[in-house]
Amino acid sequence: MTVFQDRFRVESARLADWDYGSGGWYFVTLCTKDKKCFLGHAVEGQIMLSDAGVIADTEMKSLASHYQNVMIDRHVVMPNHVHTIVVIDESHPYSPVETRLAASGARAHGPSLSTIVGSYKAGVSRICHANGLSSFAWQTRFHDHILRSNASVNAVRDYIDHNPRNWLLDPDNPNCEAA
Repeated sequence: MTVFQDRFRVESARLADWDYGSGGWYFVTLCTKDKKCFLGHAVEGQIMLSDAGVIADTEMKSLASHYQNVMIDRHVVMPNHVHTIVVIDESHPYSPVETRLAASGARAHGPSLSTIVGSYKAGVSRICHANGLSSFAWQTRFHDHILRSNASVNAVRDYIDHNPRNWLLDPDNPNCEAA
């Protein structure tokens, strides 16, 4: 961490030399504030979404319709976080069907991953608050991982698919039923 004007500043978690708007496949995790279970609870390996969870799920499903070059490959809404695979501009340098670096060329430049995630979080928060869920909030940051091969994409898809069944073993499970 660096100090700016006598305050600690958290450095960016983004890869320094990667252009997050030019395309790629990204595994993204968004957590609720203080990891509170605003989004639902688990019952026998199934996630039962709360009203906020339904909003988060609906908005994730519609996210791609807001951007010309964005696709949501897979997602899951968990009690206190959301996992998703965001694809920006399908002609990115790491092809999801090829494991080697694709030939470079001119690619369309679209919204950055931060812009996409920020608009999603703002939209979910706005709808939750408009529906009387005023205590709902996200953590200010998010975690991402660039997926660069078929093996990576498939491993993350498997992780997302099995996440509800693994909730009881998840270190982020505060053993809560709902917020």
